[in-house]
Amino acid sequence: MNQVVLPKIICIGAQKAGTSWLHETLLQNPAVWSPPFKELHFFDYKFIPDSRKWAKWHVRSNVKKNLEKEFWWSESVGYEDYLRSLLREPILNGNWYKNAFSIMPHDCVGMDVTPEYCQLSDEGIEFLVRFLEKPKIIYIIRDPIDRALSQIRMNLTRNKLRSGDMGVWRKLSKEPVIWQRGNYAEYIPRWDKNISEDNILYIPFGRISQEPHTLLCEIEKFLGIQSHKYEGVEKKVFSGKEAYIPDDVKTDIKANMEIQYEFLKNRFGKEFVRRV
Repeated sequence: MNQVVLPKIICIGAQKAGTSWLHETLLQNPAVWSPPFKELHFFDYKFIPDSRKWAKWHVRSNVKKNLEKEFWWSESVGYEDYLRSLLREPILNGNWYKNAFSIMPHDCVGMDVTPEYCQLSDEGIEFLVRFLEKPKIIYIIRDPIDRALSQIRMNLTRNKLRSGDMGVWRKLSKEPVIWQRGNYAEYIPRWDKNISEDNILYIPFGRISQEPHTLLCEIEKFLGIQSHKYEGVEKKVFSGKEAYIPDDVKTDIKANMEIQYEFLKNRFGKEFVRRV
C-alpha cells in the first residue's frame, strides 16, 4: 500500500449546482485523482447528525456498484481488495478516509467532491482544514430559486411521487433539506472566517454553461495543477428530468429566498449574482 497522501481539492457544493460536472471533468486531468465514487461524506458524517442516517448506506451502495462493474478486474492488482476494504467497519472514521486515498498515485492531487460539506459548522471547517492541511476549496453557487426547484424535481423523481398531486408539491417544497442545502447566508460566512481568501474559490453556476473552458483554466490555476484539454465540457452530467412545478410552490420558494439573494449581492456583487 502506498504512503497515504490526503486530498488537496475539496468541492463543497451546493447540491444541484454542477458538482458532478466538476467531478467528472477534472478527473479527465491526469494530475487529479479521486476514489471510485463521488461524495465520501467523511466530514459531514462526523459533524452533521442528519448525515449519520444515510451516509454509510451511500458508501456501501457505491462500493458495491463498483464491485459489480465488469471491468473492475482490469484495474491495478489489489483493486478488488481495496474496494472491499471500504466496506469494512468502522466506516467513515479517519482511518477509513485515509484508506480511501491509499491507492492514489504519488504524482496526483486527490479530490473529494461532497456538496454536504458546505453545511459544516465552524468546528467542522476548522477540523477539515487541520486534517487536510489547508486544502483548496471550491464552492459552486447556483441561483437560490433554481437550485431549490431542481432539488425538488430530483426528490420527486427519486421518491417516485405523483407530479399531479398539489399536496406532494407542498410537502416537498417545505422539507428542511431544500432550504438547508442552499442556505448561503449562513454557510458562506463560516467558510470566509475559517479559510484564507487564497484557498477558497467561489464559482457562479452560470459560468459552467457560459464559458466552461475559461472557467476550467481558472480552476487549474487556483489548484496549481497542469493544464489539460477537456472534452465534453458543454454536456450536462446527470441532468434532471423536467417536471412542471405549480406557480404557488414557486411563489412560496421565491419569498423564502429573498434573504439569500440579498446576502449574495452584498457578499459578491450584482455581476456575480447575475451569473449564478
